[in-house]
Amino acid sequence: MSTHLRRVRRRTHSLLPICFLSALAAGCTSYEADPVEPLEILRALDEVRLDGVSRDEVSAVVSSLDVSDGLSLLEASAIAVRRNPALNALRADLGVAEAQLMQAGLLSDPVIGWSAGDPIADAIIEGKVESTSWLTGFSLSWTLPRPGELDAQEGIAHAQIQGSAARLAGAEWQVVREVQLAYVRLLVARVRLDQNQRLLGISNRTRDFFTRARQAGAATSLEEALARVAADTAQADLLGARTQELQARQTLNGMLGLSPDLGWELQDSLDRFVALDGALEDAKSLVGESLERRPDLREVLAEYQRAEERLRLECALQWPQVSVGTGLSIQLPIFSKLNQPAIETAQRGRQSARAQVTVAVQQVRSEIYACLLQLKQARAVLDLYRASLGPQTEETLRLTEQAFKAREITPLEILTAQRQVIENQSRFLAARQAWAEARIRLDSACGRLLPSARTPLPHNVAHEDSK
Repeated sequence: MSTHLRRVRRRTHSLLPICFLSALAAGCTSYEADPVEPLEILRALDEVRLDGVSRDEVSAVVSSLDVSDGLSLLEASAIAVRRNPALNALRADLGVAEAQLMQAGLLSDPVIGWSAGDPIADAIIEGKVESTSWLTGFSLSWTLPRPGELDAQEGIAHAQIQGSAARLAGAEWQVVREVQLAYVRLLVARVRLDQNQRLLGISNRTRDFFTRARQAGAATSLEEALARVAADTAQADLLGARTQELQARQTLNGMLGLSPDLGWELQDSLDRFVALDGALEDAKSLVGESLERRPDLREVLAEYQRAEERLRLECALQWPQVSVGTGLSIQLPIFSKLNQPAIETAQRGRQSARAQVTVAVQQVRSEIYACLLQLKQARAVLDLYRASLGPQTEETLRLTEQAFKAREITPLEILTAQRQVIENQSRFLAARQAWAEARIRLDSACGRLLPSARTPLPHNVAHEDSK
C-alpha cells in the first residue's frame, strides 16, 4: 500500500510542471501574420467619397454637415481632421504610447532556476546522489524595484503620451491651416479661370474687329498681328488657369483623403476671406495668447517633462539592486560610480530640453510678428485696389466694351485698355489672395485654427494630470 502511495505521489509531482506550463501557454498570444497589400489599399482609397462621411464622425468639429451642396471651409477642415491619412497614422502612434504606459508599471518577473552541480558533484565524489542534492539546486529570485524607479518609468511613459498627443494636435493644427490655404487657392484659381474666360471673349472680339478693319483698310497689318497675339495669349492664359484650378483641386482632395479626380462644389466665396473688419491686434497680446494654445509648444514642453522623468529615473537607479527569494543578492553600483555619469547625462539632457523650450517660444514670437507684418502689407495693397485701382479697372473694362460696340475707340486704345484690364485684374486677385492667406497664417500662428475634436488622452493619464 505504501508503494502505491509513493507511485501516486510521484505521478502527481510529475504532473505539476506540465500543468504549470499549460497554464502559461494558455495565457500567451500566438503570432498571426497580417500582410499589407498596396494594391488593396489603393482600391480602398479610390472608393472614398464625400457621401461616406457621417455627421457623427465630424460632429465634434462642425455642428452640421451636408455634402450634397458642396463643402464649406469648416466642413472641409472637419473632414480633413478625421480622414487625413497622415493624421490617422499619428493616432496609431498615440496608441503605441498608451501601450508603453501599461508596460512601464509592470514589476519584474520572478526567476526560477535549478543547478545540476550538486547532484553531479555528489555522484563524482561520493559515488551516490542524496535526495537533498536535488533540492539544493533549486532557486527562486525576484528583483525588487528601487525606490521611485517604477514611478519614474511611469512618468516617462506619461510624458511620452503627452508628447504623442501634442504631436497629433500639432499635426491637426497644421492640416487645418493647409486645408484653409488650399481652399483659398482653389477659390482664387476658379475666379482666375472665370476672368480669363471673360478676357478671352474680349480678345477674340478685338481680333475679329482688327481682321475686318484690316480688310477694309482701316487698320494696319501690325495692328492686326498684335490683336492676334493678344488673343492667342489670352487663350494660353486660359489653359494655364484651367491647369491651376485642376492642381488646386487635386491638392485639396489629397488633404481630405479623397480621390484626386473627385469634383465637388465650394460653398464659401473669396469675399468671405477679404473682409477688412476693424483694426489689427497688438503683436504682444497675440504672442501671449498663442503660448496658451499652440500645440507645437505643448509638444516641446512634453519633451522637457520627459527629460525631467528621465533624470528622476537615473537618480533612482543609483541605489543598490536587491533580489530576494531562496537567497538574497544585492547588486552594488560600484563600477557604475553610483550611476553618477548617467545622472550627469540626464541633467544635461534636461538643460537641452529647457533650451529647446526657449527656442520654441522665440520662434512663436517671431512667427506672429512676421505674420502680422505680412497682414499689414497685404491690407495696405488691398485697400489701394479696393479704393481706386479695382473700381477703375472695372470702369475701364465697361467703357472699353461700350466704345468698342459704338466704334468710338482707336485700335491702339483698344489694345492698351485691354492689356491694362488684364494686368490690373490679375494684380487685384493676387492682392485678395495675399490678404486671405495672411489672415489664415496669423490665425494659425495664434492657435485659433485648432480643431475642437482632439484625440482624448487615456483616462489614467488625464486623471494623473488633474492631480
